[in-house]
Amino acid sequence: MFWFTNTLRAGVTAVRTLTVLPCPGRDAARFADALPWFPLVGALLGALLACLLAALTPLRWPLGAAALAVLANVLLTRAIHVDGLADMIDALGGGRTRERRLEIMKDSCNGAFGVTAVVLDLLLKTVALARLAETANVRAIIIVFVLARTAQAVIAASLPYARASGGTAAPFVAGATRRHALAAILIAAALIASLSHGNPLALAGTAIAAALVAGLSIFYRRNFGGVTGDLIGATNEIVETTLLLLAAATVHCSLFTITH
Repeated sequence: MFWFTNTLRAGVTAVRTLTVLPCPGRDAARFADALPWFPLVGALLGALLACLLAALTPLRWPLGAAALAVLANVLLTRAIHVDGLADMIDALGGGRTRERRLEIMKDSCNGAFGVTAVVLDLLLKTVALARLAETANVRAIIIVFVLARTAQAVIAASLPYARASGGTAAPFVAGATRRHALAAILIAAALIASLSHGNPLALAGTAIAAALVAGLSIFYRRNFGGVTGDLIGATNEIVETTLLLLAAATVHCSLFTITH
């Protein structure tokens, strides 16, 4: 009974952490238990954006629909992921030592490096979503969002927390184990299998996401000594934007197209 109750609470924690959506209930006793729920929350966010794009399709303005979808994504996630990307890029641009990079990431002010990274990130997403909206290929968005949130869970469970003092993500990272990462991966695999119907492009996207996570894990360890909440958020943006661009570039090869 305790296991079932804590599993439900873990879902509450995941929704509250990754979105602004109201979710009644108590948080999990261990925040790391929320990590396996990350792919499910990704599926929820992806489905909401896919439905928004599909609803706006009759307007025949793909770029406008994509811009609204990007805005909705930022609002639904409280911009925590793009903020993490901005902080990471600022730290890399202005810090020569590991300690200095961690110090810069704690600064609430964003510099030119970070602002530029966010602008480019949102611009690339808008272009990709416009292409997917134009071709009614919105189901791929759900798969991308599942993979991006799974990447967050795996990164959190694979690296130590970079700071000696606690932070927002510390409870997730401190208690995370390979079991949490494996659970997230299995849940993501089930979701992707049900959505892709064996499409090779979904498998390719999964492989690219795995390669990005592996590369980022090495990069974070070398440059920051581990992971922080900002780096987990940056991971989401890097994987999400990369895969959206891939989906847009291969749209005519995809089996995800939704017919009207």
